[in-house]
Amino acid sequence: MNIKILAAESLGVRGLCCSVELENRRIVIDPGIALGWQRHGFLPHPFQVAVGARARRAIIQELKGATDVVISHFHGDHCPLYNPNPYQLGIEPVKDSLSTCRIWAKSADDCRFVHQRRREALALATGKELPGAEGKTEEFLEFSFPVPHGKKGKNENTVMMSRIEGRGEVFVHASDIQLLDEQTIQQILDWSPDIVLASGPPLYRFSRTSETQRDRAWNNAIQLAKGVDTLIIDHHLLRSEQGAQWLSELSRFTENRVLSAAAFMRREPVLLEAWRKELYEWLPVNRDWHREYEQGKSSCDHYRIKGWETIVDRAKISACRWYHCCPIKRFTEQGRLDRYWIENYCLVGNKDCIRFQMEEKGEYHPDNMLPNGEIRTSLK
Repeated sequence: MNIKILAAESLGVRGLCCSVELENRRIVIDPGIALGWQRHGFLPHPFQVAVGARARRAIIQELKGATDVVISHFHGDHCPLYNPNPYQLGIEPVKDSLSTCRIWAKSADDCRFVHQRRREALALATGKELPGAEGKTEEFLEFSFPVPHGKKGKNENTVMMSRIEGRGEVFVHASDIQLLDEQTIQQILDWSPDIVLASGPPLYRFSRTSETQRDRAWNNAIQLAKGVDTLIIDHHLLRSEQGAQWLSELSRFTENRVLSAAAFMRREPVLLEAWRKELYEWLPVNRDWHREYEQGKSSCDHYRIKGWETIVDRAKISACRWYHCCPIKRFTEQGRLDRYWIENYCLVGNKDCIRFQMEEKGEYHPDNMLPNGEIRTSLK
């Protein structure tokens, strides 16, 4: 089983999208992203928009080879939309991929009208009927009955959890549960998972959250962490740096792995939602930029380059220790290599970099070897 997390707050966007590859299946769960429309009085910073665009492209590419798609619920950061804002994933670029795979979607039960509309639009765009998947089991897939989107009884929102089994390993995707309902936690444990990807509590809303809820989320997290080999907690939790501290503290209460989506993907967390206000201070934005971006008259290129430089200079992330002497940096600065490589490997300290692994072992590797091990003959 190969698990790839494509979108989450520790990866710079709002969402909890991942793909799970088995021998002959690729299951993409919650193919959607968003950037909070307003936070601290600011629209998404252009650097956030650039990172969001990259995540959107990654999801679109992953869907091209999908055999199954799971949609846990129809919030705008978990599904493709028929009327997306400029920072979300729309149905149009993915409808062909979705038309050729099986869609396992939460039913319209417990859905607000806007979510029902999104579900209907997805069915229309793909030409598929979308029977509710809750409670269904088929081969290696199993889906929960509706569980609370956060605190039980708080509102009518519910989500659907997924269990995937392959080669003796069990993965559970528990979108937006926020660790606030004990029965939901027990259901996950009853599934006997090895790896769980879940949304943590929204600590950034603590002014509106009772002490009881804080304690409940903490105790549920400890119970889950002790019962699972690898617990990945992200999404709502990592919209604040306080959430990152909470996650670090939690990891000390168990011998099992407790980590963010970014850490699971072996890279530095990039908490852009948490840093939005600071980004506007560190990298000021032209007041007309968002309007011009929506009209296709401006791009993110300048902010994309300066944004990465800024968060490295501000010590918000740590680049690979070999970065400043790495030929990949030189080739990029010369314009001979796309920035994809330094942004996905060098600047986020990606430990999956083949160059890094060989450098650490003292093994020879040519200058024109890319981080994924490919030899680029055009680079001399």
